[in-house]
Amino acid sequence: MYIEVLNNIGLSTNEARIYNALLEIKTGTVSAISKHAGIDRRNVYDTIHRLIKQGLVYQIMPRKTLTYAPVSPEKLREFVEEKVKELETALPGMLKKFDLVSPTQQISIFKGVRGLKSYINLILKTGRNVYGLGSKGSWFDPRVKNFSIRACQEWKKKKIKGKYIYDAEIRNHPEVIKWIGGAYKFLPAKYSSNSSLEIFGDYVVIYSGMSPKELDDDISFFVLRDKTLAHDYRKWFDLIWDLLPAAGKSGKK
Repeated sequence: MYIEVLNNIGLSTNEARIYNALLEIKTGTVSAISKHAGIDRRNVYDTIHRLIKQGLVYQIMPRKTLTYAPVSPEKLREFVEEKVKELETALPGMLKKFDLVSPTQQISIFKGVRGLKSYINLILKTGRNVYGLGSKGSWFDPRVKNFSIRACQEWKKKKIKGKYIYDAEIRNHPEVIKWIGGAYKFLPAKYSSNSSLEIFGDYVVIYSGMSPKELDDDISFFVLRDKTLAHDYRKWFDLIWDLLPAAGKSGKK
């Protein structure tokens, strides 16, 4: 069943169920599609017409009874690319409006794996150096590892630098240090926790519910935007940094 994947790329639930049903039965009348997808016949008609407009389903001709078939799943790649192009066209104007109304003080909450991706993209957009306390390499949870590696490569292009104070357990995960790069130190083992804090630009981000290279499913990221607060947190970070013994510097970034 690929319904969740189809939902994630922009199809409605009914569209996803009907396209998935047609993949399984190859061709079908409205009655057959309705039965296989578990959708009322009246809703099948409307949804089929939307899928035809999107180029994902076609009508088989000539047939006495209306019969439909799915277009190759390769079309889905084109479908997503069209959505991306549409967004890229609108994005400059949207960003201008966002910058005009974006307050200097703000509190936001990002949740789950998608929240982590939003948070990483915020760092990339800000383009400022990052300071992490209690870092655990949680970006390398298997669900976001590939995304995180690409983000680290983008950091390198943007010349974003980092200073990280890792929990002691990260000594056993040198691959995390390699990819994230920057200067780093380690907290003593007795100060390990399930929480972390990061500072970049005018932002302070606090989150908990993690362990080395792993995120809780329902993790929340509390994103605080305040220039004075970020400045003072950096001072406290520097105090802890100066008190810790030297560790090293990765040349990745």
